[in-house]
Amino acid sequence: MIIFDTNAVNLLSPSSPRADLIRKLRQSKHHRVAVPWMVLEEMAAHQARFYPDKYQTVLSSLEKLRAYLPWEPESSLEPLDLERLLDHWRDAYREIFEVIETSDAAIRRGFQREAMALPPAKRVKDHSEGGRDAAIWFSVLELLEQHPDEHVWFVTNNSSDFGDGSAYRYPMNEDIRGLEDRLTLLKDFDQVVSHFTKAVSGADAEAAAAELLKSAAVRDRVAQTAMDLSSLTGFVGLGDGDTTEEWYAWLAQPEVELLSVTDVTGHEIESDVWYTANAQWMLYGPAVDEVEAPVGYVACVWSMKVLFSTRDDEAPTLLTSEEPSKPDTGDESCMRILEALKKRVADIVARAKRRALAVQTPAERLIAEQLASSLTKLDTATNQIALQAAARQAALINGPLQRLAQQMAADLKRIDTPAQRLAQQAAEHLKLVDTSAQRLARKMVADQMALIDNPVQRLAQQMAASMPKLDIAADLHQAGGSDEAVDEAEQSDSSGASEAREGGTDDGPGDDDHVDE
Repeated sequence: MIIFDTNAVNLLSPSSPRADLIRKLRQSKHHRVAVPWMVLEEMAAHQARFYPDKYQTVLSSLEKLRAYLPWEPESSLEPLDLERLLDHWRDAYREIFEVIETSDAAIRRGFQREAMALPPAKRVKDHSEGGRDAAIWFSVLELLEQHPDEHVWFVTNNSSDFGDGSAYRYPMNEDIRGLEDRLTLLKDFDQVVSHFTKAVSGADAEAAAAELLKSAAVRDRVAQTAMDLSSLTGFVGLGDGDTTEEWYAWLAQPEVELLSVTDVTGHEIESDVWYTANAQWMLYGPAVDEVEAPVGYVACVWSMKVLFSTRDDEAPTLLTSEEPSKPDTGDESCMRILEALKKRVADIVARAKRRALAVQTPAERLIAEQLASSLTKLDTATNQIALQAAARQAALINGPLQRLAQQMAADLKRIDTPAQRLAQQAAEHLKLVDTSAQRLARKMVADQMALIDNPVQRLAQQMAASMPKLDIAADLHQAGGSDEAVDEAEQSDSSGASEAREGGTDDGPGDDDHVDE
């Protein structure tokens, strides 16, 4: 286990190369990388300690402005909330480090040492200090005692208090007795890098990064994560006809293609190679405006920093990202990629339209016409499943797709994205069709749902599942999966209806740590 003292990671930026390397070490699973709870508190405190003073400065300025103006200024200042800022930094550092407990016993022993000015505490002029240093020391010792097979590398440049690891002053020599062989002191972050990693050349790293990030699995994960993009002020993208379009969120999962990979750094950790890189992606898909009305298809460029490995069992982790931006129409390679994405989407829409023409009963055509206004510009294979399921529900066709529609409607109550809210509006249209026969069918469904388990129902549950993040390794559908789902749904519905007719059934319809104060 690698344990950092505050002085080795003081004021660490979560987006810095050092933080990235710590993530690589930790995510490699070859090493545990941690800080004691006392270090976590010191790191958060060092980030937040100027907040009260800066707040008072702004408050004083507002008071001066208020005294100067003959009217009450509209400007106001939110209440001082130091704990909120501390929680922000605690959470940021917990994402980077494992946190090991600083027990009550370690804290008590630490401040007893300070009271007596015994190492690692000390006397400075007329007072003692170093209780926190001593608490950190006892945290490390407790971990060694509780994990007899663990070797600890303690990273600290505070050699004046902790020593250099070759010998310890009294009473630290008594504290460490019997544990000396399992504790190694490293003086700084550079020693960690040289001891635990080997740099991979830039050319090799960039080639490996580009190959991995172009894969369909990574593109799917980027597309899923993009569904979390939303803005109160709007993003700028490129609409059809190369017009500038303002959009606020994706209506459906966009298509994704890699534009570029830059600033790649690689480190080999115990035979596994881990990379960080800046990646640019082209995104193209249906979007909505500030009132969640469709604005058509929009293209944008999304830049992000990612952490990834050549290991098959590790999904890329999104470290930081910028706001989506408008593509450069003067960049020929960028425009070629955009045209390829448009063609891919056009092919999907064309296949969906062909299936939409396959509705066979007057009731299906009637419902399709009623829902057309709500589903405008949302013409994808997935939505065709919902459309056909709704039509069959209205026509009282007793098949798997009717049960799919009901399952989707139930799941919509727990899910809230622009596309799903639009689908929910479509579901509301079904309330217009309310006959005695339909009510009877719904009651029968309630009795039969527990017995139903078919591929279409499982498909509905998968559609309702929440989207995974970039750092979750999950099996994702490949390109064309939506059309295969439509085919499966149509075949299952046809089969189910045929069996019902033949059998006569009547079935009803998811640091310096211690920056010297």
